[in-house]
Amino acid sequence: MQNASPETRWFHLCLADDLAGPNAFVTTRVGAVPLVAQNIKGRVVAFRNVCTHRFAVIHGEPAGCGPLRCPYHGWSFDADGVPVGLPFNPTDFQLEAEGRRRLALHPAGLARCGRLVFVRVALDGPSLEEELGAALFARLVTLSDAFPHRGAMLEPADDQAGDWERIEIANLRLALAPGRALVLHSAAPPGADPRFSRTVTLHPATAPTTADAELPA
Repeated sequence: MQNASPETRWFHLCLADDLAGPNAFVTTRVGAVPLVAQNIKGRVVAFRNVCTHRFAVIHGEPAGCGPLRCPYHGWSFDADGVPVGLPFNPTDFQLEAEGRRRLALHPAGLARCGRLVFVRVALDGPSLEEELGAALFARLVTLSDAFPHRGAMLEPADDQAGDWERIEIANLRLALAPGRALVLHSAAPPGADPRFSRTVTLHPATAPTTADAELPA
């Protein structure tokens, strides 16, 4: 599947936790296409991160919290991508319901594997489970549930490399120390700026969760 077009490939974006709050959003870019996943009134949805009015990027930051509103003319969009807030609509745009629907944002692919959230440009194509394979998909679900707590950044030391298992899928590299830590490195997708790369360290439920706590032996 690595030879597939970037538009039809799944890329790891974030954890579901990052999109749990109202108006929480995470963005990325695949080639020339900016994407955004956002929580809108409890629904997590994904779109091309481009306003359909004047084609400005809606969210310019890699992550944050705020309505799905274009900074150019202030158009805001609902969970179906339809523009619902149009300043000066009666005088400048005069868009009725059908006109608004025609200007809906372009949806993007969105899928979850446990607490891991993936996106892709295309709506059609193999499911995330098909791309990863059923066995790896099931294992990632189990791992993401087994390490619920974020903690201090952790990297395997050279003399501990043998204690860590490494898994590589799509743009995601996992380093697993069973019962101790799970480190997720999400590289920026092809064509994306390095600022879209992300790293998070997760700890199991029985591990200390303070930033300065030592990991159990």
